[in-house]
Amino acid sequence: MGTEREFFQKRFIAVSGMSCAACVGRVEKALKSVPGVSTASVNFGTEQAAVEYDESVVDFETLKTAIRDAGYTAKDVPQTREAQLAARTETHRRELSQLKWKIFAAAFVSAIAMSLMFYHPTAHGAVRLKLVLLFALTTPIQFWCGWQFHKGAYAALRHFTADMNVLISVGTFAAYIYSAAVSAASLFSPQPNSINYYETAAMIITLILVGKFIETRAKGRTSEAITKLIGLQPKNAHVLQDEREIETAIENVQIGNRVVIRPGEKIAVDGVICEGKSNVDESMLTGESMLVPKTVGDAVIGGTINGSGSLIYEATKIGADTVLAQIIRRVEEAQNSKAPVQRLADVIAGIFVPIVIGIAVFTFVMWLAFGSGFTMALQNFIAVMIIACPCSLGLATPTAIVAGMGRGAELGILIKSGESLEMAHRISTVVFDKTGTLTQGTPTVTDIITFEDYAESELLSIVAILESRSEHPLADAIIRACNDRGIPVQPVGEDGSAEIQQFEAVSGHGVRATVGNNDVCVGSRRFMEKNGMEPRTHDIEIEAKFSDEDKTQIWVGIDGRIVGLMAIADALKPTSDKAVDALHQFGLETVMLTGDMENAARAIAQRAGINEFVAEVLPEDKAEHVQALQKAGKRVAMVGDGINDAPALAQADIGIAISTGTDVAIETADITLLKEDLMGVSTAIQLSRKIFRTIQWNLFWAFFYNILGIPIAAGALYLLVKSLNIGNPEQFLLNPMIAAAAMAFSSVFVVTNSLRLKKRGNTVLTQS
Repeated sequence: MGTEREFFQKRFIAVSGMSCAACVGRVEKALKSVPGVSTASVNFGTEQAAVEYDESVVDFETLKTAIRDAGYTAKDVPQTREAQLAARTETHRRELSQLKWKIFAAAFVSAIAMSLMFYHPTAHGAVRLKLVLLFALTTPIQFWCGWQFHKGAYAALRHFTADMNVLISVGTFAAYIYSAAVSAASLFSPQPNSINYYETAAMIITLILVGKFIETRAKGRTSEAITKLIGLQPKNAHVLQDEREIETAIENVQIGNRVVIRPGEKIAVDGVICEGKSNVDESMLTGESMLVPKTVGDAVIGGTINGSGSLIYEATKIGADTVLAQIIRRVEEAQNSKAPVQRLADVIAGIFVPIVIGIAVFTFVMWLAFGSGFTMALQNFIAVMIIACPCSLGLATPTAIVAGMGRGAELGILIKSGESLEMAHRISTVVFDKTGTLTQGTPTVTDIITFEDYAESELLSIVAILESRSEHPLADAIIRACNDRGIPVQPVGEDGSAEIQQFEAVSGHGVRATVGNNDVCVGSRRFMEKNGMEPRTHDIEIEAKFSDEDKTQIWVGIDGRIVGLMAIADALKPTSDKAVDALHQFGLETVMLTGDMENAARAIAQRAGINEFVAEVLPEDKAEHVQALQKAGKRVAMVGDGINDAPALAQADIGIAISTGTDVAIETADITLLKEDLMGVSTAIQLSRKIFRTIQWNLFWAFFYNILGIPIAAGALYLLVKSLNIGNPEQFLLNPMIAAAAMAFSSVFVVTNSLRLKKRGNTVLTQS
């Protein structure tokens, strides 16, 4: 297989001129017909084609030519993201500017034409003058303002296909040509016919252009998250060379360079701090609003914002390898991907337009056959052609995916593809790794019990004094507990030396020393007993409780009396229990897999509120447990660290990696959480459900609109009212101008509905 795909390459092509989902199918068909093309996927929302092709068979220019031959514009996607952003912004600005001018001209002429519609001259000369004036006014609107639709229709028909442009072009030309014929005939007829549809053709084009303008402006907003991410990276960096600070372009920074970051500046590239201490705002990448403390040895991410301190750090990743670059690439790929439901919509749109044309022709013929006259038959034909444009069908899925995944990126949630998105909302069971996922992954002081008149902080301080001299693995947990509480670790005497004497470490038991005027022992219960201190019954009961929870106990004795007991364990992360509870509220089952003994596993599962747990599981066996759940009919999401849980993440229907932005996790997981907070799991599933629910509503509206609109446009209400003889049936004929407004509104509705996903105030998409 490797040899077969050796020359395959994936490239993106910017495609413009697409007007509906039927266009997507035509571009894909054109690309797939080129020899050497393996796959081609076109996204209507982002207006890009992703093509995988064999370089030894076909070159990139041939692919662009195939798109142009299909009637669309094809351009290279710029190499740098800054250039992509600039090109996208300029294209969007130019398109909106052109639409504004066309709308202004079309609206001005339409207003005049609509006014003349109410003028009914009786003199034959005045009738002829009115028709000639309308012809002169509306012809530029038909051929200039509506040119993009006619051009697209010609390209579609030339390839024996049909799309939205065909419907608009045929509909407006039917009205325009009929009216032009009436105008020409009036010049030679002694009694000219004044019935015309000039204002209908002009107003249809005006309303559709207005809808296109609103749609285009709204579509530009769906990818704002990408724009923000691209804008995060600074243009320049301050690099130290021979102890001199030199400002250089970001592209010139090399791995190993020492970079200076002043207060308030953006961090240039990824690296590790060499000097300084500060707080860093990583909210754009992680969704976490709290500033993150950074000191020597800590990693920093390019694009994040430095706080009030100055830093010097060594660059470790540059260019496309930085976390920010990988995140942008991941979001772009996800936004360009298709969910299975979108592929179905594209297929339906491809066959929908020919069916509509058939219905419109049938409507025209039937109205003529029933003797209703050419005028009424033509009006209903135009109404059916205009109202049934499948714009909303093509926009339903991609706009929701682009907007939703962009919002996810703002929250530090990266979803790999449309397939991952669609599967995530079907999940029924969430499986958690324990160490480093549910828990901190390091020993932590979980309990401090005092038996005398000592405060917790005082007891912890005394223990830390001794443990600071110890090399025991649990000593670090004691020191961290002090640091977290702001407790000084070493009291200092008047001479500047620590007030600790006669320190002795007894291997496997504990440590003892004289601290100030007190004899202190810290260690196991047996160590206390050897030093003449017997625990009371109550003390032993507390110890038994800690043992059941698989916590390590540290006894504290001072001056021959046991004064306290501390417990150390791999503690839950602060939000683990809340995250599990949130998943349960969604109706999901939870399972924990761990290599720990059963007592420890049970204790963690109970504290986290997890339904089931499996203990003593080897890392390589986790995938088998996930598979067993799948065989039982479960849709499984596996949550792990993205590296040692890789087999289980790959086996699961959805792999969710919790990381601090490691490239391995970003590349391998279906969903990556850049913030090490399990609340992100529930937020990711909420996000998936919200996006898919939006897609469903968009598709429902698109189908419902057409199912309801086409019969009305064909005259169903007119016939019903006439058969029941309950009113004036003429009032229930759908004017083509109203059909155009309804068609434009359907597209605007779909895009606006998708944009709701971007709202920061949306409780469903806001992390706790």
